[in-house]
Amino acid sequence: MRNENIDILSKDSILDDITRTLLYEGYSLFPYHRTAIKNQKPIPFGVVYPTDYNIFNTHAHSNMQTECIVTGDENLIINISVRFLHLKKIQIVQKEVNESEEDNFVPAFELNLNGDIFQPGWQTIERKLDSGDLSVLRLMEKSEIISFKFDRDVESISLCDENGEIAAKQINSILGMQGAIVMKASAIENNENAFRIHVSITNDTPVEDAKEVSRDEIFNQSFLSTNIILNAVNGKFISVQNPGIEWGTIIEQCHNRGTWPILIDETDTTLLSSPIIVYDYPKINPRSHGDLFDSLEIEEALMLHFSVMSDDEKQKISQSDDKLRSMLTKVGQVTPEEIINLHGGFSNTNQTTIHSKKE
Repeated sequence: MRNENIDILSKDSILDDITRTLLYEGYSLFPYHRTAIKNQKPIPFGVVYPTDYNIFNTHAHSNMQTECIVTGDENLIINISVRFLHLKKIQIVQKEVNESEEDNFVPAFELNLNGDIFQPGWQTIERKLDSGDLSVLRLMEKSEIISFKFDRDVESISLCDENGEIAAKQINSILGMQGAIVMKASAIENNENAFRIHVSITNDTPVEDAKEVSRDEIFNQSFLSTNIILNAVNGKFISVQNPGIEWGTIIEQCHNRGTWPILIDETDTTLLSSPIIVYDYPKINPRSHGDLFDSLEIEEALMLHFSVMSDDEKQKISQSDDKLRSMLTKVGQVTPEEIINLHGGFSNTNQTTIHSKKE
C-alpha cells in the first residue's frame, strides 16, 4: 500500500509539472518585461475563441475536442478537468497636471513612482473546471454537461506620491466569459471492455460588434492555453501515438481538434490533451531551474542573459507580474557551477533524458 501511495503522489506531481509547463509556454519571452514590444500582447497556444467571433473569422475555432480510447470493466470511472488562462488587462493612468479642480487621468506607458516601476500590460488568471467522478456506463446513456461562467471584474488601485497624494491609478480588469464542457462515451464494436470518450469545450461568450473586434482584443474573451486532462480511476487509456496493431484502426477514428493527447506516465491511467505536441511519458529536465516560459530557447543562454541584465531591467521584470518575479528569484539563486552543468559534458553525473514514444 505504501508503494501505491508513492506512485500516486509521483504521478500527480508529474502531471502538475507537465501541465503547468504547457499551460504557461510562451507566457512571456526574453527580455520578459511588458515594455518589450513582443511582450505587450500575449502569444498563446490553444486558444478557444467566442462563437460570435468565429462566425466572422472561421479560422478562429470556438471549440476544442478530444477523443480517446479507455479500457476497463463496467465499473469504469473517469474524471475530466479543463484548465485554461483568463486574460487580465493592466492599465496605468497618471494624474494630469491642469488648472481645473477636476482630476484628469491619462494613460501612462511606464511610471516610476517612489522608486517603484509600474507598467501597463497583462497578466492571467488560471481557471480549472473539474467534472468529479463520472461513470462511463452513465456517460453512454446520457452526456454530461458542465456550463460555466466567470463574471466581469474591475479593480482600481490608487498609487500615491511621496506626499501621500494620489498620482496615478492601476486598473486591473477582466471581461466576463462563459462556456460549456460536453462529455460522453460510446461502446467500441466487438470489444465490451473498451470505450470511446468524447470531451469538447465551447466558448459561448457573447461579443459586442464581433465583426469589428480585433484579434488582440478578442483574447480578453477567449480561453487561452486550453488543456484537457482525463484520469481513469480503474482503467487504462490507449496511446494515440503508438496504439499498436490491435488498436490502430480504432484510434484513427478518434477526432481530436486543436489538441494532442499524450499519456502522462506508464500506468496509462492519465491522459493530457494539449495544444502543444509532445511525446507520451514526458519529463521535465531535472536540471531545469524553474519556469522560463520560453522552451524554444536554451536555458543556459537565458541564464547567461539574466546575469548581464541591468538592475533597472530586473526591476521592470519583478514588478510587472508575480509569476515573473518568482522566476527572477529562482534565476538569481543559480550558481556559476550550475550554469556550467547546464552546458553538459562537465559533470560526471551528466545524463541525457530521452523524450520518446513507448517502444
